[in-house]
Amino acid sequence: MIFNVAQLLKAPVGTVQAVELDNEDALDLLDEEIQLTGPITGEMRLHRTNQGIFVSGTVHAPLWLQCSRCLKEFSTELAFPLREEFYPTIDVETGLPLPAPESELAFPITPHHELDLREAIRQNLVLALPIRALCHEECAGLCPQCGKDLNTGSCACQPDVEDERFSVLRGLLNGSEAAETS
Repeated sequence: MIFNVAQLLKAPVGTVQAVELDNEDALDLLDEEIQLTGPITGEMRLHRTNQGIFVSGTVHAPLWLQCSRCLKEFSTELAFPLREEFYPTIDVETGLPLPAPESELAFPITPHHELDLREAIRQNLVLALPIRALCHEECAGLCPQCGKDLNTGSCACQPDVEDERFSVLRGLLNGSEAAETS
């Protein structure tokens, strides 16, 4: 995920270089619950701009996630766009330091003219994670009383009536069921 872009920085504005992500590099994630199940893949296009290099493409990351309903781990592949601007820190022609970009969020190109995509990919991956990961859309989750996985079948628990005002409704429901059976 590290590319030498010295020649691209010498090229005229508008020059494009296509690269594939190097799956030998590791990607450190912030969250210990998120684990990669394989290499990150994707094709990136490096566009020479008047200020640096604009990277665009789609990243594919195979992940282990935990279902927010049944708590089982499952494997999925997350695809997300990557569009970031990288700015050189050293002038490729003269070797002199360049002024820092105005934005604090800008990604630097190293003094050796290497563009490192790992941090940009990590940040975009964290943003692309689902708020509630589900193993499948119809996941029934766990019983709130006994903890049984409701995907494997129902449990024998009776629903709790925490508020006594709702006990009257249970009586009406039981009365209507008795009337239907007779």
